[in-house]
Formats: sequence, structure tokens, C-alpha cells
Amino acid sequence: MRSAPLIFFGTTNLDLCFNVERLPTLGESLIGLLVRHPGGKGANQAVAAARLGLKPKLFSRLGDDEASGHLMLSLANAGVDTSVVQIAQAEVSGSALVMVGDDGGNMIVIDPGANANVTPELINKAAAQIEPNSIVVAEMGLPIEALEQLFSLKAQLGFRLIFNPAPVRPGLSRAAWSAVDVVTPNESEAYELTGIEIDSQEAAAKAAQVLLALGPKAVLITLGERGAFYADGEQTFLVPAFPVVVVDTTAAGDAFNGGFAAALARDVPVREAVRQAMAVAALCVTRRGAQASMPTAAEVDEFLYHKTLLEIR
Repeated sequence: MRSAPLIFFGTTNLDLCFNVERLPTLGESLIGLLVRHPGGKGANQAVAAARLGLKPKLFSRLGDDEASGHLMLSLANAGVDTSVVQIAQAEVSGSALVMVGDDGGNMIVIDPGANANVTPELINKAAAQIEPNSIVVAEMGLPIEALEQLFSLKAQLGFRLIFNPAPVRPGLSRAAWSAVDVVTPNESEAYELTGIEIDSQEAAAKAAQVLLALGPKAVLITLGERGAFYADGEQTFLVPAFPVVVVDTTAAGDAFNGGFAAALARDVPVREAVRQAMAVAALCVTRRGAQASMPTAAEVDEFLYHKTLLEIR
């Protein structure tokens, strides 16, 4: 099936993952198992789409260190086009410290490294790779001024823009928000952006209206085990989550965003695109790691086939 060009703008990190029995309390020391995984929100999302059979491009910035070779290899092996990934001399690649408990919950601290040095000028250079009718996916790990520049190019280049506002930071202008076609926060990010605690579908609907007032055309809030809530000027709906045994929630949101973008690139209707993204995220959390946990298209198809059979019964 022919799909629209897909390009991700975001971070690439080396994840230092400690698997622990439970997450520590303040001041507590625990014994854990350290595993290194390729990660970073932009890279994870691009890998998710690539594993689903697309050939996405990724714009990101790495240092000229040992980690960059490992990270680039992971991207290439997944099928991501790395032609616009930049290797910065005398800089270090981004990294993240991730602690994952036996219940699948996690705590994450990020050192952005070279990701923090993405400038508007570098965005302009990378924008030459945005093909007509592309879907562009951006996350908030890049500097605000770089995101502002990318969003300002939307009208000129004619792409569709999906914005994952994570990690949430202040400073994005009203003009930038108005360029967004779909904004995809999770419930905690939606709370930070709106001040509304999302403890029900009604609260999600209120938060979505506040977010729509910022300027985006549509809002898609992920609600963990409760599913995902969508709203635009014409329709609202909740897609329930698929029940699975959770092993590691790391990169679940990235799996969702990559799956959602991949479905839209294939011109899947929005409600079904959300359902497919929920399936990608559900499979992701049954495995450890970030990029290594992303499912293939065949795995997602089989998962949805069996879930559909159960729904019919």
C-alpha cells in the first residue's frame, strides 16, 4: 500500500535502563540490573513506524562518540532513513537514566547532549528533506526555537503536523500551536498544559477543549490503561485500551505516536488509526526496552485479528 512520506523531528538517546523490583523512594538505594538500549523519543517513534513497514526519515543530532555508532546502527537496522541524522563533532550523544519496576512503571531522567544544540538554521537545512504532502512528527525534546522554526515552515511546505508535547516545556507561541494538526499529550502532559486533572472521560473532554483553544486542529490524549480520547471541531470519541500484561511502559507513548503517524500516512481513517496505535502501544508494553519493544506490522495485524474475534464473541 502506498503511503505519504513520513519524517520525524526529535531526540535520539542512549538509555541506561535499571530493572528493579520496585521504584525507589527518596534517599533509598536499590540493587538492579543495568541494560543499555537505544532510545530517544524521536528515534523511538521513527523506529515504531519503520517496524510497521514504512520508510520514515529521522532528523536528529548525535555526538561523535561511541554511543552514536550504536544508535545509528539500531535506526538503520529498523529501516529508518538516517540520511538527515547529524553527527556533531566534539559533542556527546544524549542519554537517559531509566528505572523500570517489576510492575512496568518507570522513572526517567534525560541528559539531552547534542539534542540541545539543534538550531533553527539546522531545521531549515533539514526541511529540504520534507517532501510534498508529508506527515511531520515533532516532539518537545528539541529546543523551543527549533520547533518554532519547523512549525513556521508548514504553510510554505504543505505538510501535516503531529506534535507530541513531551517533555512539556513553556514558551511555544500561539502561531506555532496554530500550525499543529494533531497534538498528542498523555494525561500528565495534558494536565501540565491545561491544569485539568484527567480522572474521567468528561475531564478528558474538558482538557481537549482547552487544548483546542490553543490552536491545534485536533487533540488526541492518551490515557494509559483507559485508552485514548480524540476531539476536533466535528467529533469526539474514546478508544479503549487493549488489556495486556504490562512488563515495561518505557516508550509506550512513542509506540503510540509512531503507530498513529504510520496509520495516517497510509490514509487510515482517524478512529481506526487511533485503534491501530493503541495496538502498537499495547504490544510495546509487553516487552522490555524502547526500540527493541516496537512490534512489526504482522504482529499488530495478528493482535488486532484476535482482539476483533473476541469482540465479535
